[in-house]
Amino acid sequence: MTFCGKFRSGASGLTILVLISILSHLTLAGATEKCLIIAMPEVRMTGDGIEPYRDAMQKAGVCVKPIRMPLARVGQALSHGEIDGAFAELEGFQQRVDRPIIRGNVRVGLVDGMLVVRSGKTSGISDLTDESVGVWLGSDWSDVLLAGHPKVVRVPRGPEMMQKMLRYGRLDAMLLDSYSLSVTGGTPDGFQAIPVTSLSVYSWLAVDHADLLPAFDEGTSLFLKMIIEWRQK
Repeated sequence: MTFCGKFRSGASGLTILVLISILSHLTLAGATEKCLIIAMPEVRMTGDGIEPYRDAMQKAGVCVKPIRMPLARVGQALSHGEIDGAFAELEGFQQRVDRPIIRGNVRVGLVDGMLVVRSGKTSGISDLTDESVGVWLGSDWSDVLLAGHPKVVRVPRGPEMMQKMLRYGRLDAMLLDSYSLSVTGGTPDGFQAIPVTSLSVYSWLAVDHADLLPAFDEGTSLFLKMIIEWRQK
């Protein structure tokens, strides 16, 4: 083989090695890309909101795997490392988690805590006597407001199930946030909704992913804009 032939063969081999190296690097990068598992609240028994949230985070440069999770499980799942964060939890949520977590800088919402009771003379929680009041299992704020009330029914499936129980007469009243009330059908006929407290809601991340917080906040903002646009349609 001539020198030129050897050179061409060597150059070709070198090119192949470089291509293999690049492809291997890209494959490894794709395989090791970390997708954060983020808990989404079970406001309704459908998966709506999952894909738009993933899309918003992708635009912000964060890979997420959003999953619907019962409210009562979120703190435990974060504590045990089963998930990496939560889209919507009340301020002070860190007190329920046995693992360092950080709060996002974007407030997801400022909502009212609503007492839904039959239309009549009831004007607040202090007027309740022996009514069976439904609350979302895992909702600490409602437990605090109803401390001492004799008939508190903690509902695992959340607001949508509470609405059904109220309509079927299995509950006399329910306590939930105003957003959950609005997206699960609003105040039923014959009932009134009374604001009883104000609640600040934020997204949360395990402190292990603190470096992603700026992009995570950006994704949260994009998702909230999507929600506003959807409501205006």
